[in-house]
Amino acid sequence: MNEVLLFIGGTDPSGGAGLPADLKTASAMGFHGCPAISAVTVQNSGNVLSWDAVDPAKLVEQLTAVCDDGPVAGVKSGMLGSIENVSALAGFIRENLNGIPYVLDPVLAAGGGSTLVSSGMTKLLRNELVPLCTLCTPNIGEAEILSGIAIENEEDMIEAGRMIINIGAAAVLVKGGHLPGNPVDILVTKSGYKRFVGSRITTENVHGTGCTLGSAVVALLAAGFPMESAVRDARQFVRRVIARRIKRVHGNLPGHFPEAGPLSVAPDGSAFYLPPAYCPMCGAPLGKSPGEHGHLFCRTCGYIHYRNPLPAVALMVHDGERILLVKRAVPPKKGMLSLPGGFLETGETPVECGCRELLEETALHVKESRLMGLETDMTAYGGILLAVLEVTDWEGTPVAGDDASEVLWSPIREVPELAFSAHNKLVEKLVKTLYS
Repeated sequence: MNEVLLFIGGTDPSGGAGLPADLKTASAMGFHGCPAISAVTVQNSGNVLSWDAVDPAKLVEQLTAVCDDGPVAGVKSGMLGSIENVSALAGFIRENLNGIPYVLDPVLAAGGGSTLVSSGMTKLLRNELVPLCTLCTPNIGEAEILSGIAIENEEDMIEAGRMIINIGAAAVLVKGGHLPGNPVDILVTKSGYKRFVGSRITTENVHGTGCTLGSAVVALLAAGFPMESAVRDARQFVRRVIARRIKRVHGNLPGHFPEAGPLSVAPDGSAFYLPPAYCPMCGAPLGKSPGEHGHLFCRTCGYIHYRNPLPAVALMVHDGERILLVKRAVPPKKGMLSLPGGFLETGETPVECGCRELLEETALHVKESRLMGLETDMTAYGGILLAVLEVTDWEGTPVAGDDASEVLWSPIREVPELAFSAHNKLVEKLVKTLYS
């Protein structure tokens, strides 16, 4: 598979939108991203303060340099800055990039409301770039401008998508996040439409989610996924990005990757899965402690040791009023209460792991359960990726075993502080779900 994607867009010193978002998304999807700058912006997590378009000849030189260096698997454009750049990009795509996926994010305004286009941009986008794109990804405002109709509901979104297809787009994803209620995105194709229903993770704006979505879709299309699957999986990636958002003074930035740290400067020596003591490349010592950062850096050879989150399961065993807790018999956090659970063993599914851990720690057998989602945490073991298993029916009498020294039931509304931050967040979510 060709692993190179070409991105055309604006800079963003906040690191949340534009080309930075494109590149981080490509990396998360396993691609190498090549950025061609069409505009230089001054912006933060809340808004765009100013911008200047790049000379169209310089844009074409960038595009030529990338394509002369080898084939690209997909193209995505965002902010273009000038009508001259629109024409330059359209001409380059027609002459050099036919037959590969092209996602057009028709960036007409920043999330904070600032205009990002010059006079005549909309007409040129309609005439030059929309007919070339595999997928156009307008938000509500952009879909209204491109289609010429007001959008107040899902039926209007579908009609706007059809009108943009009539202009020449192969498919249109109308993003409905700006409408009231739970967000609904609608993929409109020549053969019909598909609704993608979501829920709001936050009511605050997260700077750069539109850029991230378009980049994720083009990566998946380049990897060979059909359009509907690419949109579905890209939306799921954006949900994780929003859930990991980074709070700044003026707004929120997308969290494209799980947190790397910091790790504890004084790790519990009895914990397993401790960071390595020696560099796997040159053998030099990495120090007595992991230091202040989540990734270990070898000062001898420069090797960076990356740690993927360890897979584990947390069990929410409850009857709607009480929840099952265990007292930890081993470090870390020995003597503190936590939810039952533990690390996956080789070949186990999360459900199999949860059933095994509950039996080992409490002697209870799972009769009915469901996976509720994923959570992340930083512990003495390092980064944890936690699958959450809700158990609503079981059999047996609770008896402490394995890593648990005691088993007890607690009223869901009166759970004390637990050993791990992720467990505390899970209980808070359960309280809101059951009693709000």
